[in-house]
Amino acid sequence: MRVETKKYSQNAFIYLEGKFNLKEFYIVKSGKIKITKTNDITGVSEDFREDGFIFGIIQCITGVSDNETVQALTDCEILVIPKEKIEELYNEHPKIILKILSEYSEILRKLDKDLVKIDFFSSTDKREDRVFEIAQKYVSIKEYKKAASLLKSYSFEIKDNEKGLAKTNAILQKLPGVDIVDVIETDQLISYKTLQPNSVVFTEYELADNFFIIKSGKVKITKLKGDEETLLAILGEGDIFGEMAILNDKPRNATASVEEETTLMIVDKRGINKLPPSLFVKILFYLTRRIWMVQQQIICSNIYNAAGQIYYLLTSKLKLAGVDQKRDSEKSFTFNFPLRELYQMLDINPQKKAEELSDFLKDNNLEFFEDCIKIRKIGALYGKNSFYLTRG
Repeated sequence: MRVETKKYSQNAFIYLEGKFNLKEFYIVKSGKIKITKTNDITGVSEDFREDGFIFGIIQCITGVSDNETVQALTDCEILVIPKEKIEELYNEHPKIILKILSEYSEILRKLDKDLVKIDFFSSTDKREDRVFEIAQKYVSIKEYKKAASLLKSYSFEIKDNEKGLAKTNAILQKLPGVDIVDVIETDQLISYKTLQPNSVVFTEYELADNFFIIKSGKVKITKLKGDEETLLAILGEGDIFGEMAILNDKPRNATASVEEETTLMIVDKRGINKLPPSLFVKILFYLTRRIWMVQQQIICSNIYNAAGQIYYLLTSKLKLAGVDQKRDSEKSFTFNFPLRELYQMLDINPQKKAEELSDFLKDNNLEFFEDCIKIRKIGALYGKNSFYLTRG
């Protein structure tokens, strides 16, 4: 595959804010660039990058404009990778795609931490101490299965450590329902498993040797935050998760669990080089979408009003779904999550924020159901979002 190189003179614009549907992404071959981002909530930010930096990939993959302008600070040579050539690029230069996946996994890992904000861990870097801190935190919030999943997984790591095993088993024996917690293990490169409702797939800080593709059902991704869990994502059929720990060879960044019967394809990391290029492209697709969505959740934390946070998040999800504000203004839309999960995504306590939520809950454009939220007119939802943004 021949990779096109474009030359930009000093101060030339590579692309401008508001550029929708980028058809390619870019790698700085030589020179320096400035990236300027604008947002109604967070204002203007600038970032300066040079050789080897990858940019434009989130807009390219997701199709969402990121209100981003990129300018050459010096004379630059920029590698241009068309979206439709990503699979071909992997065939011929797999290390480039794996580098992108690894770098963007780290970006998402950091964003997840920024979203949670609170790090309840002690200053120790000792793995054993961290494992028991997380397990005890899950016990304190009565998430016994998650505590048991982590401890059972950890017991396989320390099978020759009698003292560590005794401490682990002492905690496990006190946990209700621990006998039905099943740690997912397999010797096969690709296997399938059906999980029953309220099962744990893996827990934050477990070591990882596989990732997952959802064949049917729904998976919730959560992360500990103080004395509660923050809902990072709700994933459905076809979605991929657990790949971050594999790509970067680090412990799990978050916890995955199911609330309904769910069938998973389990891919062992030993077989990662045998997977088809199309799967790596799919991983990149889901990774960039999750990065963009977490960025929006973080922006929400800067909105003063709980209703304003909700309208901003919902319109962000519409953008990610490819909904056009003008074209689809009169259409309806259904979010496949209930109100309680929406609150979890934004750490909103509906009792404490009742007054702020009043306008949202009385909105005639919204219908709330046990498993979803329906929007009668997309344009009206965007209107509400604009109203709260103008109120500061």
